[in-house]
Amino acid sequence: MSSIRTMKTFLAVARHGSFAAAGSEVGLSAAAVGLQMRALEENLRQTLFDRSGRSIVLNTAGRRAIP
Repeated sequence: MSSIRTMKTFLAVARHGSFAAAGSEVGLSAAAVGLQMRALEENLRQTLFDRSGRSIVLNTAGRRAIP
């Protein structure tokens, strides 16, 4: 199961649409946010975001993961 911190980071990414902006909110670098999100996706065994360049958009699975 994912940690609460990882879920807070996930919600920040969903809100801001970028790892850098989410990192600023939760106090992590963009790279650390990216690593957390990749680990979360591996843990859940599904992709949560559509990644296009610097833009991050929740896909269907990502939208279902938001409470």
